[in-house]
Amino acid sequence: MTRYKSTAPRKPKKSKVLIFLNIVIGILSAAVVFGLIGFFMSSGDNYYNRKFGDSSVSRDIENGEYADLLDMYYRDWGVLGMVNSGYEESAAVAKYAQAALRESAYRMEGDTERADRQKAIMDEAASEVGIYEPEISRISEILSPARTVP
Repeated sequence: MTRYKSTAPRKPKKSKVLIFLNIVIGILSAAVVFGLIGFFMSSGDNYYNRKFGDSSVSRDIENGEYADLLDMYYRDWGVLGMVNSGYEESAAVAKYAQAALRESAYRMEGDTERADRQKAIMDEAASEVGIYEPEISRISEILSPARTVP
């Protein structure tokens, strides 16, 4: 029997350096993918874990940044109804600011029934503000020009 020699071109052999680099790149890629998966799975800002109240809430109240406070209130407490312990008074300030804004808008429209309901919410929230009692007068002062409009 005669053996035929193949006339097809031979594949060039990969060098050991290229094989090593392919393995290293594969391992690093897998590590990055698994790291990203782990990061996204353990993210602390999960929608269902959010509660109203952190250090920025107190800062917003002290600086009179009620728009940011209301934004956090709507996003966190307003959605899930949960407040971190120790921030109940901050939530009461946000609740008061929200009701005061709505009350002034209803008064400007002439809708006294809705305005009176918001006034009742304001009175309830005012009793819960605790150390932030001066904020009630600041909020009322900010909204006072809107209340004087007929």
